[in-house]
Amino acid sequence: MGVDADVVVVGAGPVGLTAALLLARAGLGVVVLERRAGQVTESRATDLHARTLEALSPSGLVESLQGLGRRVDKVEMWSPGRRLGEVELGGLRSSYPYILTVPQCATEGLLASEAERAGVRVHRSAAVRSVTEHAEEVSVVSDALDPLRARWVVAADGASSTLRAVTGSAFPGRTYSGTWLLADLRVEDPSLDPSHVHMVGGPRGLLVVLPMHLDGWVRVVLHLPHGPASGSDSPDAIAAEAAARGWRATVRECRWTSTFRTHRRLAARPGRSRVLLAGDAAHVCSPIGGQGLNLGLRDAVSLATALPGATARGGPSAEGLRAWHRERRAEALRVLARTDLATRAWTLRSAPARAVRDAALRGVLASPAGRRVLAEAVAGPPQP
Repeated sequence: MGVDADVVVVGAGPVGLTAALLLARAGLGVVVLERRAGQVTESRATDLHARTLEALSPSGLVESLQGLGRRVDKVEMWSPGRRLGEVELGGLRSSYPYILTVPQCATEGLLASEAERAGVRVHRSAAVRSVTEHAEEVSVVSDALDPLRARWVVAADGASSTLRAVTGSAFPGRTYSGTWLLADLRVEDPSLDPSHVHMVGGPRGLLVVLPMHLDGWVRVVLHLPHGPASGSDSPDAIAAEAAARGWRATVRECRWTSTFRTHRRLAARPGRSRVLLAGDAAHVCSPIGGQGLNLGLRDAVSLATALPGATARGGPSAEGLRAWHRERRAEALRVLARTDLATRAWTLRSAPARAVRDAALRGVLASPAGRRVLAEAVAGPPQP
């Protein structure tokens, strides 16, 4: 008796849809299961970096994404009232020397259309209830569908992954102190250049302001060391807190806010499992630098190269898949280490420690070599 699909992808976010699309284009039969009833309507993760765009380039998706987003080529760093320096991305050795800001809802819409065109079946309101692994296949039970039999399951179901538990993979790491508050605002008369990213580290906590894809819209990110106060997510409260940290603007509209804790975690490798972890199901990192989505998309692109060969040879021990596990784990470790260092530096509370950080940053940003190192850190690890 044959299988129902070569691959079942669990999760129809950007990582899951990218994996599904590229695997289908590689000739595999792919089914996507998604617990949500519809696509997201919020901006959520927005930043696509140079190395991710390079990885996506052969797929032809980059041109479409560019039409949906805005290019940002400079990151300015501040302490309150003092500019520490800037990182220019235009000098990157890349065909994409910038950050491309695209709202996640637009990215998902593009990927869903392309996946459907490639023959991928996406089933929504189909939360996975159980997965049973056999020697040559996996059986997946979900809401509203008969059990599916597949050769592989790709777990792209996020940081609270149901599928990760099925693999028996631990998810060790740590939770960062404080809370993050994110808001998408339409503003007028901003005090800092609205075409650049601004990072401001001060005694009240970190402030990040990023351009969005639409003129006049910015994303404001606040680290709240002691957690949110009542009403702190109102537009007026967000504007007042940002002003106290060094960025002023007249807020005309607030489209979306989100409050969350953040973590540094990396799943243990699941051995000879036919359940493959990708994206936040495999690793989560601090939001500083916007690396989480990018790391997950590169998981998906590289999996679409490794999995067809492993499927043809018929075994989870195929060398190509083992190499994929090693490569993705190594890159995740590098990204987690960099984002952890940046998070610790930008959330320092004591005045002496912040003075040392600011002096170190001024020194690095004064050097062309130092600016190149920081630009490469923003762009992401070079692809093998």
